[in-house]
Amino acid sequence: MRTPKDEGGAGVPSKDSDTTLLLATWNLRDFGRKGARGHGERTLEALYYIAAFISAFDLVAVQEVNDDLDLFNTLKRILGRDWDFIATDTSPGKPGNDERMVFLFDTRKVRFRSIAGEITLLEDELIRLNEQRAEIPPGGKLILADGTESDIPPGAVLKLPDGSKILSGQQFVRTPFLVSFQAGWFKFNLCTVHMLYGEGRAGLEQRTREIAQIARVFQSRAAAERRRNKEKKRDEDANEAYIVLGDFNIEKVGHATMNALLDNGFAMAEELQNAPTNMFQTKHYDQIAVLKGHGVVRQRKGLAGVLDVFQVVFRASSDDVAVLKPRDRAKLPLAGASDFDAYFDQMGESAMRDRHDKRRSFDNGVSVNAGDPRTREQAREWYASAWRTYQMSDHLPMWTALEIDFRTEYLKKTEQEALARLGPQA
Repeated sequence: MRTPKDEGGAGVPSKDSDTTLLLATWNLRDFGRKGARGHGERTLEALYYIAAFISAFDLVAVQEVNDDLDLFNTLKRILGRDWDFIATDTSPGKPGNDERMVFLFDTRKVRFRSIAGEITLLEDELIRLNEQRAEIPPGGKLILADGTESDIPPGAVLKLPDGSKILSGQQFVRTPFLVSFQAGWFKFNLCTVHMLYGEGRAGLEQRTREIAQIARVFQSRAAAERRRNKEKKRDEDANEAYIVLGDFNIEKVGHATMNALLDNGFAMAEELQNAPTNMFQTKHYDQIAVLKGHGVVRQRKGLAGVLDVFQVVFRASSDDVAVLKPRDRAKLPLAGASDFDAYFDQMGESAMRDRHDKRRSFDNGVSVNAGDPRTREQAREWYASAWRTYQMSDHLPMWTALEIDFRTEYLKKTEQEALARLGPQA
């Protein structure tokens, strides 16, 4: 068996049309948002790079595709006629940010099985935080058990205990997207997510509960499927696998955000559990997780990981971050060479190349304010830490290789069933 060290492309094996499915997930930062946050437009060059990385896989879950699909349609044309996609509607407003979630797949390997839908929660599944509050509108009355009414002071808030169902609770901020696919012999249900990040303690709590809740939804769905197949006297092979992947905004190994998956019936390959996926490789935001004990999923040992695209395109070197404080640049994953000079003119499409957009502190006690001129050295740092992420992404693609050829097991099972029907005389 080939190993990552034997292959190019950071361990991603060559596409094999018979035995292996290469599955990936990639958050493409603000993809299609015009002049994303003032950083200028994505270039055609960047689109060709993105298409090249995507085409190394068979099926890719993509997050942060914007409402406007012009850029995405250009990407699709670059990928070519063998590629198709299935997309959600947008998640409107904040914090949904009018984003879509998309599955891109190579039709030579992957087949859509005509089942797709966005996951919504039932009343008893809604996400409820530890402390629930409801504002009482003006004119509200408190009615006691004996029928006595009393006025409620203006601005009063009703506070409920954890777990109470008197309030409706919340749906997912961005609706998870489930699609059924088949590759070779492998039938599976794939759900992509982009969980809330949120601010502060309350944001972290809601994020953790969103992650736990999507896991519980599929635990419940799988249990119902097992009961149904048992009633119909089908064997366990009839249970179809559930895989959840995407941007969970997981902090790190051992954190509550990762445990929300692990404690609710899901598992991931060791290579993925320990792999950070942000550009600076300090956070474990993205993940590919499989529901345990339901269906057959065979991940090829040693063939999974994160692809550091910035080692080959839009490279940054130590020269680009020399202005940072030593502690800020000490562990940055950098390439051996820089492409800064090649893109300097393109960076000029944004005024931020020449002027700072916020207050910053650099090495040797240098501080700047919004609107101050950038030195060329400071522009190098902006290229490395910000501008290039709006050309590619601030996330790296995560991938795994799955077995899809079950012929040997099928023939063995068929032979055993035939012998059982023939009885002892066989």
